[in-house]
Amino acid sequence: MATRIARPIDPDMHPIATGNYRIATPAIQAFFELVNRCLRYRTTGALIYGPSRIGKTRAIEYLRLLLAETHPKITTYHLQAEHKPRHAEGPFFTNLLDAVGYPEPDSGSNPTKRIRLINKIKEACSKNGSGTAIMFVDEAQRLAENEYEWLRDVQDHLDRMQIKLFMFLVGQQELYAIKVSMQRAGRTQIVARLMVDEFAFFGIRNANDVATCLSGY
Repeated sequence: MATRIARPIDPDMHPIATGNYRIATPAIQAFFELVNRCLRYRTTGALIYGPSRIGKTRAIEYLRLLLAETHPKITTYHLQAEHKPRHAEGPFFTNLLDAVGYPEPDSGSNPTKRIRLINKIKEACSKNGSGTAIMFVDEAQRLAENEYEWLRDVQDHLDRMQIKLFMFLVGQQELYAIKVSMQRAGRTQIVARLMVDEFAFFGIRNANDVATCLSGY
């Protein structure tokens, strides 16, 4: 009679069954190198672009966990850019406040929301003992030009308080086209602050990439 092996957890609760796991891929490793390079050279903005469904959002989640281990004093945030027909200041800052964990993010006037956002990031940096914060903006191709300007304003305000906010704009391929369009239009103040470096994210390309993923499993 075969010996029944007791499983440590129910098979339905296994991370692979629930999808609650993160593994490194060559693209994520390259993304992490970009983040470290930006931190080292004080490059305050970069864009990461690629087709949908190749793991960019999962990469952000993985990098936030990794940064918590390698750079525990750095505060990180994950902002999900929303699709909306109207790009108003109030809803934009509500979304930002929600991303940084502010309670009741929808309350208050637009100037109040700005100040709350600045103070919340300042408070988190002070608590962690560092003047550095990172914000990953997912689906950044959805942002309008005014919203890029508002992000730049937030960076400027924090910079005057001796806090560096690094922005990593993550999105689909049209994100790169937005950068090119802004350069042609002379909108260099946005490009020079939020889109300095760039990285074309990629999926699994060959057997070596598969081997890297299987090693993670």
